Parts: sequence; C-alpha cells; structure tokens
Amino acid sequence: MRQLVRLALLGMLVAPAFAHAWGLGFDRDIDDQKKSGEESQTRLPPYPKAGNQQEFYVSGIAGNHYFVDKTTLDMGKDGVVRYVLTIKARGGATNVSFEGIRCATRERKIYAIGHPDGSWSRARDSHWQPIASTSQLSYHRPLADEYLCPQGEMVHSPQEALRNMRAVW
Repeated sequence: MRQLVRLALLGMLVAPAFAHAWGLGFDRDIDDQKKSGEESQTRLPPYPKAGNQQEFYVSGIAGNHYFVDKTTLDMGKDGVVRYVLTIKARGGATNVSFEGIRCATRERKIYAIGHPDGSWSRARDSHWQPIASTSQLSYHRPLADEYLCPQGEMVHSPQEALRNMRAVW
C-alpha cells in the first residue's frame, strides 16, 4: 500500500514537469475564459530582457518604475493589446507579468506571472476586470488612456505605442 501511495505522489510531482517540458497545458489554454468567443488564443512571449524595456510614466506619486518589453507589444486582431510588464520597486523588488488591455471595453487581464528563473505561471485571477479611473497609483489607467488606447481606440502598431510612451519622458 505504501508503495502505491509513493508512486501516486511521484506521478503528481513528475507529470507537471513533463507537461511543462513538452509545452502541454499552460499556454495552450491560457485564454480558457473567453469573452463571447472573441478573444484570440494567446501564447506566452519570451521572458523580458533588460535592453528591450521601455519605461512609461504613471504619476507623480508613483514610487515604482514601470516598463513594457518592446518586443512583446502586440495589437491583436481581437482588439486586445498584449505586453510584458516589469515593475521595479524602490526597495529592489521586481515583478514581471504578461497582460492585456481591451481598449473597446476598458478592461485589463493578467495572463501570467514571471519568475526570476525566466519561467511563467498562470495568474490565479486571470479574468477581465474594469480599469479603475480614479487611482493615481494604478499603472493600467495611464497605460490604457495615454499609451495603448488613446481616446478609447487601440493604437495601430507597437511603434505608435512606444512613441506615446516616449513623448511623456
């Protein structure tokens, strides 16, 4: 009986590793909560590299530094702008996430969270949420309103989004 339990536990530990190594599961079904079948299938981008980062302004009271990986900016045919975001805190902590903004409905979604070893994990709360209009600390508001969806319309290219981000600096 103990041997059967050990085998079952070993299987539970090894199966996710094989699934990850073979590319099964995670990025195949990252968009399992689609909105009326409109959202395109989403694949995980490469982990961000320091030289690919474009900083953007959030507000005068925001103490963190916010960056979008230039190589991951994607204007989807489904109306979603996807990007990899890096937040660097004053204390040295760094957070990385793969996210999307739907300009037409002013919503945001976090698809995955990055780890220091360069791997990704599915975000626990990966569903569309409204972008708050009032918070001066929320990076989603300026990212949508100023850089990715000015006047509520999705920008036409990554270059346009990057020009918008550079214009503020």
